[in-house]
Amino acid sequence: MIQFAVAPDNRDLVTVGERFIKARIMDRIRSSVDKGSGLVGGLGHDAGVLRESLLPNERLLVNTDRSGVSKAYTLGLAGGECIGDFAVSHAVSDILATGGIPFAVSVAMLLPGSTSVKLVDEIVDGIVEACAEFDVTITGGDTKKAEKLSLVVTALGRASEDRLLFRDTPKVGDQLVVSGFLGSMLMGSIIHKRHHKVSELIQKLVDEALVRQRPPYRLAMEMGAARIATACTDISDGLPSACRNMVEKSNLGVELFADNIPIHPALESLLKTLSLTPLQLSMAGGDWQFLYCMPKASIASLNRISDSCGTPLTVVGEVTGASGVWTRSKCGRRRKVRAIEHDSFAVPAEGKSYFEFLSDPQELFE
Repeated sequence: MIQFAVAPDNRDLVTVGERFIKARIMDRIRSSVDKGSGLVGGLGHDAGVLRESLLPNERLLVNTDRSGVSKAYTLGLAGGECIGDFAVSHAVSDILATGGIPFAVSVAMLLPGSTSVKLVDEIVDGIVEACAEFDVTITGGDTKKAEKLSLVVTALGRASEDRLLFRDTPKVGDQLVVSGFLGSMLMGSIIHKRHHKVSELIQKLVDEALVRQRPPYRLAMEMGAARIATACTDISDGLPSACRNMVEKSNLGVELFADNIPIHPALESLLKTLSLTPLQLSMAGGDWQFLYCMPKASIASLNRISDSCGTPLTVVGEVTGASGVWTRSKCGRRRKVRAIEHDSFAVPAEGKSYFEFLSDPQELFE
């Protein structure tokens, strides 16, 4: 974490004004950006000018995402750094999932007048740290007053045409491969909501999952370079939802191997105690992992890639010709998974909404 010697400023934005906070944000970013960075002319102009140029066979990737106050900040597990870190990670993740190499971000900060200067400083620190982690240049952004705090991040990336990955290009017989572990963030939310007493090891594990919602950058770079996947999407709204995203434009389907869904080994006993299943925990996307499709012949390459980047890769299913998302247990039982997904506009006609489900997982099958 980058440390600054300036004492915390607890004044709110109404007191200090827009010009003050914009200048402070720019100064804070400048003090952290290497003078040899990818910006021509530095920060503070009407538009950021990048030295980055595309090769003839490369394509420009663009993604914009909005994020708000994170659960980790609400729970007091971390300062405002986690808000800025997640905002950048969220936008960069889609560049990585498309097989791209991210190189720049622009950040718009929408801030209530009651926001303290101290919180803005922390958010900027998180943005700077995430940009360093993903090796991307901050080109600038905007600051505006709003009723609720949120950040809108636009990320730029580049990729050669043979490296590009789309979410809707799987083929029948492709294997579904998940990066990392799923469910740690949701388990943390459940533990905090229900006030469960758990071991220090588990508490540290789930709190870290709530605070550090970053995609596995090195893994994405390795997978892009290997060129063995036929499709990819990040798991932003849960594993079943990611599967639906891959097949919704076709008549294809997905069969998940319910017993293969990767849960962190330290959480397995707690999972049984709470009468939860790995599939239920996989409904949340806060662990920010990737779902790849690849031919069976490419599976042999996974151990080398996993060892190289230190991120587990697990085969969790297969693309089939039967529409819908299904699960199959080791004993061969097949069941169709209900479509429980986040919809910002829809009002649930029955049962629980997506976020209510996440805090109290329920029956998943039709």
